[in-house]
Amino acid sequence: MIVPAVDTSIGMEVYSTDMQGIAGSIKRSTDQFLVEELLDKISIDLTNNPDEEHEYPLYLLQKEGIDSSHAIKEMEFAIGCKFKAVGLKDAKAVTKQYVSSVIKRRATKAHHVTKHCIVDLIGYTTRPITKGNLVGNGFTITITGSCGNVEQSIRELQETIYRNNIANFYGYQRFGSARAVTHLVGREMLKKNFKEVVELFLCYPGRYDSKETTEMREACKDSSNFERVLKIMSPHMDLERILLQELVSSSDPIRALRKIPISIRRLLVQAYQAYLFNRSLSKAIKHGHDIASPTSGDVCFCVTDNDVSRIRRFDENSTVIQLPAIPLAGYAFKDDNRFSSIVKGIMEEENFSKNDFYVKEMQEVSVEGGFRHTSLLCNKFSHMLGESLKLRFFLYKGSYATVLLRELMKPTDPIAVGF
Repeated sequence: MIVPAVDTSIGMEVYSTDMQGIAGSIKRSTDQFLVEELLDKISIDLTNNPDEEHEYPLYLLQKEGIDSSHAIKEMEFAIGCKFKAVGLKDAKAVTKQYVSSVIKRRATKAHHVTKHCIVDLIGYTTRPITKGNLVGNGFTITITGSCGNVEQSIRELQETIYRNNIANFYGYQRFGSARAVTHLVGREMLKKNFKEVVELFLCYPGRYDSKETTEMREACKDSSNFERVLKIMSPHMDLERILLQELVSSSDPIRALRKIPISIRRLLVQAYQAYLFNRSLSKAIKHGHDIASPTSGDVCFCVTDNDVSRIRRFDENSTVIQLPAIPLAGYAFKDDNRFSSIVKGIMEEENFSKNDFYVKEMQEVSVEGGFRHTSLLCNKFSHMLGESLKLRFFLYKGSYATVLLRELMKPTDPIAVGF
């Protein structure tokens, strides 16, 4: 089965199933892709009223037509406080996610409406929320224009889900979707090629860029154009604007990159880490490794109703579901389980060693490593077929709905159909 070039460019070189795809499109409108976070509210110690211990307000942010980073900026401007979120959500969707104040404060209003957001106070916590408080995301997704024997394909997909046999790839959004450049930028950052980092960030073309954006990126190849480009740059290209403003001032690529929020810079390096994981998982599947069943010596994630974060060596006597894990590249990488040699081989192909993941010149973006489970965990899958196909399902944190949809739809041009 032929895998699209955009998939292989981000390391997704195989499918988990050999069933015929149903094709179709997603995200024809934002209300056809709904996402809602689920928090473990017990772990965050939530109360309705503030007291001496519960002083951090927690909000539910519903947004549409804007990504999480820009939605939080819009929310901060409206409320006058700094906020953090634990998940990043796409602009082409209606999403509900939790955000909390990073400082102790009393909310002056319980309800806010901005251009793209509806914000409601949920209560107060003892500290800002973290990724550890997130259980996962519920999805309601409409697929239009599907074809073939849809019911049969759904049954085959459900059987594969039940066997925990869907590869847990990092999805398209992790790499920039239509402009899959984040892992390329991260690679050069780890190689300490900071001038190339800036050039890629500013100039790398997106296949679906507008004519104006294409012209701006082309103009950025010549530093003498920076001031002119700044005057005409789209407000949505805020990161590019930050880079250009500092480059006009100092022409120092490291200083310019440090103007970008640390969370974004880390995401760039982590995107390259994700690319290596995708390639490693693809190779493991090609070589016939069972990604659903652990064997002796495997590092595993233990699965419970509200958590999939506890890691341990495979215990054949345990009654808890255990999912095999692939090590993530990083400066603490160890070659000590059946997937490690695959990861090490991919790193060597990329001309990387584990030491490259410690960046002395920009230590804050260094990555230690870690693990990610090999198979995607999906619960509560259901469907309704009429003029369109509506899917509902729940994914544990860190897994991507588009990876599951990719298996069902097998799109020849994922970006063109909404991925």
